[in-house]
Amino acid sequence: MSDGLSGTFGSWSDRLTYIAAEGQLVVLGVLVSLGAALVWIRPSIPGIPPIVYGWLAALLLLGPPLLALFVTGARWLRNRRMVEVYHINGVTDEREKYYVEPGVWDEKTVEGPSPYRCNDNEAFEVREFDWHEDTETLVVTGCFFSRLADSKLTTVKAMLEDVHGDLIRTAIAYNRLRGRISKMGVEIERDSINAQAEADERGLMTQKTSVKERFEAAEDDADEWSSDEIKDVGDYEHDFDPTEPMEPITMDTGQQAAATDGGHNE
Repeated sequence: MSDGLSGTFGSWSDRLTYIAAEGQLVVLGVLVSLGAALVWIRPSIPGIPPIVYGWLAALLLLGPPLLALFVTGARWLRNRRMVEVYHINGVTDEREKYYVEPGVWDEKTVEGPSPYRCNDNEAFEVREFDWHEDTETLVVTGCFFSRLADSKLTTVKAMLEDVHGDLIRTAIAYNRLRGRISKMGVEIERDSINAQAEADERGLMTQKTSVKERFEAAEDDADEWSSDEIKDVGDYEHDFDPTEPMEPITMDTGQQAAATDGGHNE
C-alpha cells in the first residue's frame, strides 16, 4: 500500500462505529444479553447500591426494544404525512420510491404531462424525478394516459419476457422431439427389414401392421405431451433393443386371427 492511501479502519473506534452502523441487530442482541446476564449473575461491588444493577439491567433489557419501537413509530408518523412518489421509467429500467414533503410537492415544477395518480389516489407515479439540492426545487414528468404509465409498460415487458422464455424452452423441447421421431423412424425401418429378411429365410409371414402400430403409439404419446409437461424428451424414450427380432406370424396364426375377426377357416 502506498503512503498516500490509508486502510479502511484507522483505529478500533472506526471498527466499532462500522459495526454499530451496519449491524444494529447484533448490537441490540449484545445489549439484551448483557442485561440478562446482570439479572442472572447479580454481581455485587462494594459501594454501589443493588438498585443500580436493577436500573442497568432494566435499561439493557428494555432499552433496545423500546428504542426500536420508538424509531419505527417515528418513521411511520413521518412517512404518514409525506407524499408517496414512485419514479418508474421503463426505458432506463429505474424503479424508486420517494417520500416527498407536502410543501415541496406543492411547489414542484411539472414538465410535460402531470403525475399519474395510483394506489387509490393516495400516491403518484412519475416518469422523471429530478431534485435540485442547490435550489431545493423538484422537477417531475408524468404521463399523458394511464395506459401509457411506465409501471404498466414494465409489467407487460416482464410478462412478454416470461412468455418468450417459455416459447424458447418449448421450441427446444419440440426440436429434440423431432430428432427422436426421426431416430424412431430409422429404428422401425431397420426392425422391419430384419423381420422381413428372417421371414423370407424361414418361409413365414411378417406382421404388416408393426410399423402402423408403432407410429400410432408414438402419435398418442406426442398428443399427451404438452408444452408445460415437456421437461426432458429423454424421459419419454422407451428402451429399444434392435438385436431382438420381432415375433413372426405363421400361416396357422394368421388363419386363427382371421377367424377371430369374423372370417372363416378354409
